[in-house]
Amino acid sequence: MGRGNSLQKLQSGTYGKGGEVLDWTYYDTLKMVVATTVYRMFQAPLSSSRTLDETNMLSAGMIPQGQKHVIRALQINYTTANAFATVDIQSFYTALKKTVVEFIIPGKDTMGQWPLMQLLGAATLCAETPTAAGDNIPIIQPRYHGIMPLNTPIRLAALTPFEIRVTAAGAAFAAALADDLIWIGLVGTLRRSS
Repeated sequence: MGRGNSLQKLQSGTYGKGGEVLDWTYYDTLKMVVATTVYRMFQAPLSSSRTLDETNMLSAGMIPQGQKHVIRALQINYTTANAFATVDIQSFYTALKKTVVEFIIPGKDTMGQWPLMQLLGAATLCAETPTAAGDNIPIIQPRYHGIMPLNTPIRLAALTPFEIRVTAAGAAFAAALADDLIWIGLVGTLRRSS
């Protein structure tokens, strides 16, 4: 009898009545366009034109019915479309400095504003041009970590509309950065009905 109960316990738990709690990241990707200064992320869900490597949002700009997502960190990744030439490094640094990421829930004040360089962990941004061939004077380098823990979690209940707004001041995205990708993940705990 005891052995039967143990086996039954081991075979239960995958499907339950109370829903499930998961570590989860909702994510979205934007492609930089030189003439665009404001981007609205998490507004276009997974579809025939948006693939799983770009987004895993199932609903445009909201958490699906039957879910609640508590965001404990923002994760960010930057991918270049082309290899940078030496002169493009300063353009990249300028874009990181002049670009601001905001978490928006309509009807509320902004839930957070962060320069892109802060989200990436870029404490110093220095380009170097050697004054003589062979110069190799090291510059303090930032420790890019790409994750910003939130001291106060952002809670998104089912059907709550939201967006991540990325604003580039002026011409922050130089031609050298065209088609580069910024990926943002909302890292946290997802509660959903089974």
